[in-house]
Amino acid sequence: MGILLPIPTSKERERAVDVFSSLLEKSGSGIHTLTAHAEGMGGRVVEQFHFAQDPSALISCEEMLLPFVQILAVGVAGASGGMILRTWGHQDTVRAWAFQDGSFMPLTKGELMHSFRYNSETGEVEDLPGNTEYLDAPAL
Repeated sequence: MGILLPIPTSKERERAVDVFSSLLEKSGSGIHTLTAHAEGMGGRVVEQFHFAQDPSALISCEEMLLPFVQILAVGVAGASGGMILRTWGHQDTVRAWAFQDGSFMPLTKGELMHSFRYNSETGEVEDLPGNTEYLDAPAL
């Protein structure tokens, strides 16, 4: 049995493309990984999009683009879930958004740090990984 998720309309898919464009713009130069998940009846779907960009070029894995944008569209269609943007470097940076009623709600540094520290399986608070800076996410 599969995972049941909302089916996005064409308008919701267009909004997902706009959100994706905003993510690219706001991620800036560097090497990045976007990870999005949507919750549905029967489980969770997770997709990633890896890319590198500077002011003049974008390098990405095209095979990852459509499935990732489809998860964004499912979020626009009202599925619960979220998205993380990790920028890789000497010190990684992490920003995140929650899917909420068809919107992408930016998480603050504090909310993000709490979610990374809380182990949902054990209920315990764990140490944060080193060399990672948690940042407030921008509005999309």
